[in-house]
Amino acid sequence: MRRRNSSGFTLIELLVVVSIIALLIAILLPSLAMARELARRAACAANLSGIGKGFYTYAMDNGDSCPVAVPNSTMNPNPSPVEYYNMTGRYGGAGPLGDPGEQPSGSYWAQLSTTRTFWLLVKINGTSSRSFICPSSGDAPDNTENPADYWDFMAATPGMDQHRGWTANRNNEAYVSYGTQVPYGSKGRPGIEADPRMALAADKGPYGGTSLGNSQIIAPPPSLDLRSASPDECMPYNSGNHGGLGSGAGQVVLFVDSHAEFLGKPVVGVAMDNIYTAWSLNGNQPDPLSRYCGRRPSAALPSLLPAANSDTLIYP
Repeated sequence: MRRRNSSGFTLIELLVVVSIIALLIAILLPSLAMARELARRAACAANLSGIGKGFYTYAMDNGDSCPVAVPNSTMNPNPSPVEYYNMTGRYGGAGPLGDPGEQPSGSYWAQLSTTRTFWLLVKINGTSSRSFICPSSGDAPDNTENPADYWDFMAATPGMDQHRGWTANRNNEAYVSYGTQVPYGSKGRPGIEADPRMALAADKGPYGGTSLGNSQIIAPPPSLDLRSASPDECMPYNSGNHGGLGSGAGQVVLFVDSHAEFLGKPVVGVAMDNIYTAWSLNGNQPDPLSRYCGRRPSAALPSLLPAANSDTLIYP
């Protein structure tokens, strides 16, 4: 009798097939991860573009000025500056839940949060709090009921300081993923009539939250020209939203002309300056040569403000 030949796979053939599949997976996984990140960047840009439309809608009814949170109960034309607190501090104003109406007449905020500007859009139902969350950041939306009753985003650890402004917990998570041009002071105030190249908002920078008191997170050295620096050299100075603090691949930036785009370096704007640092001062005059390095927001530099009208300073 004839023997029938087996048509099954041999062990060697099976191992070859498994090896090929494993190789294909190893090749495809990074591509899939990058595809997901590109999708998140697109969603992030859509968020900031929507915030930009909210700015424009607000400005059309408010003398072409972007939202600026009321600094005090007397509407002082020279508002109190923002202050940058260390990791044990907080942001936001004084009074019950930061309500400027609860401030005594003639009194001023001890400190101001830039995120109060964002919350104004939520407060007037100009946009959703979910619009302020970058999909790559790991942050969570502030789903507070009745947002019109509050004046700022909730603190990451609710308690006595809730709704006193943006702050980060030990994992650097927060309820807002973006920063805005610091609107306090007399220089560089954001508005829809500003130079179209001016940055209005962006992914939050590397100097907010718990990093305020971290001496290891520094501004770029004066010797490093970020315009010609490599992408790897720029990572420590980018936002941490897209890749992690200290290794960020870049940030989405919203410009005055209302377009938002992902950029691998933090050097943009009218003067091609670092959007996360303020220019240094030479005496009482701004030093344009410091626009790539400048001064980083920190607990040691309270009331740091844009030094010139073309000085971009995004915070947090």
